Amino acid sequence: MPKSKSKITAIPVSPKAGRMRRSRSERARAVDRAVRVASAALGVVIVAILGIALFIEGVIVPRQAVASAGGESISVAEFQQRVRYERWRTSLELLPVAQSQFARQFLTDTQFGPYAEMYRDLQNPTQFGRKVLDRMLEALIIRQYARENGISASPEEVDEQRFKFYGYEPNPSTATPTLTPTLTLTPLISPTPTNTPTPTAEPTVTITPSPTPLPTGIPTATPDATARAKAFQEDQANFLDSARRKVGVDEAFLTQLFTEEALRKKVLLAVVGEPPKEQLQVKARHILLKTQAEAEEVLRALQNGESFAALAAALSQDPGSAARGGELDWTGRGVFVPQFEEAVFNAEVGAIIGPIDTSSNGPNFGFHIIQVQKREMRPLTEEQARQAQELAFSQWLSEQRTARGAQTFPLWIEVVPGTPTLAELGLPERLQ
Repeated sequence: MPKSKSKITAIPVSPKAGRMRRSRSERARAVDRAVRVASAALGVVIVAILGIALFIEGVIVPRQAVASAGGESISVAEFQQRVRYERWRTSLELLPVAQSQFARQFLTDTQFGPYAEMYRDLQNPTQFGRKVLDRMLEALIIRQYARENGISASPEEVDEQRFKFYGYEPNPSTATPTLTPTLTLTPLISPTPTNTPTPTAEPTVTITPSPTPLPTGIPTATPDATARAKAFQEDQANFLDSARRKVGVDEAFLTQLFTEEALRKKVLLAVVGEPPKEQLQVKARHILLKTQAEAEEVLRALQNGESFAALAAALSQDPGSAARGGELDWTGRGVFVPQFEEAVFNAEVGAIIGPIDTSSNGPNFGFHIIQVQKREMRPLTEEQARQAQELAFSQWLSEQRTARGAQTFPLWIEVVPGTPTLAELGLPERLQ
């Protein structure tokens, strides 16, 4: 019998096959290592990007300028801190009003004081921020002028502004009965006079609110010096504590604001002097028409002997003066829009002039037929004198802005904070 062939129980692995198997394993391990390295590198890149973003957001952006004047800048961080503080401080004035039964009237009608304008500003963060930025630019210009002219605010003058803010009188002039001491929130953003108001002089019933809109207590005897000082210290500590918790400002920040106010007062006196006792004013009447053709037709009617008062009552688009036959109040410079002011302060007394085009100033303007009735120097009340002084200073500041190349940068619109929100401030987001 032939020998049986031995049974093959395994196929020997060739050297080439072994190398192929090891090669695939190594490739898999290499790919795995590459994936891990790539993942680690990607993680590093992501962390780096986040770090750069945080650095830009937390370091670079806050240092960027939102405005400048005279080679000095206002940074994002300074601007945002001031806006947040002013939003919170403004809310302290509005809260008693908003919680009263007259909230709707006070917060919607400007004849009850400044509350309606303040409330509208808080509703519009950009509008509020614009006013704050303008005020900061003014303060920068004032500091520059003061430094150039050796003007400084003494500690006593700074304290005078601090005391005024808190309603504290270290040495009251009289010892008459008074209300219990309360914090008087004098606005640190004062209204800026405008040189382009409407020439409308509407008769209205003006209700002037008291500094504190709601009763603060029953009349009591004037506290002695120790009690007044203690009340002041408590008011100051409470306000500072609230300011720190609500908007993160400290005592140095508030002192800077009081210093700004003291310096503003000194520069104002240095630039425009004491409030004037008298002023050149004009007494005029006008008829406001929508179109030049209508104005020319009214002018011809007047030249033909028609009654000025009757035409004003019948045709004028200014309801306030129309009800008085076109009559406007005695007015000094800086109240009317430029075109109207130029006309009334240069026209011959008694002459009827026009049409004067003020349509470029807005929808409530148009074409005027004007008669100047009188023009003379007139004594001013204390309030009128103060307004004239502020107007002159506002005009000086405007000139200084131009001279010092003052400018705002678009970045301010992107970074203006809307916080604290109305809800966070305890105010209604809108009135029902």
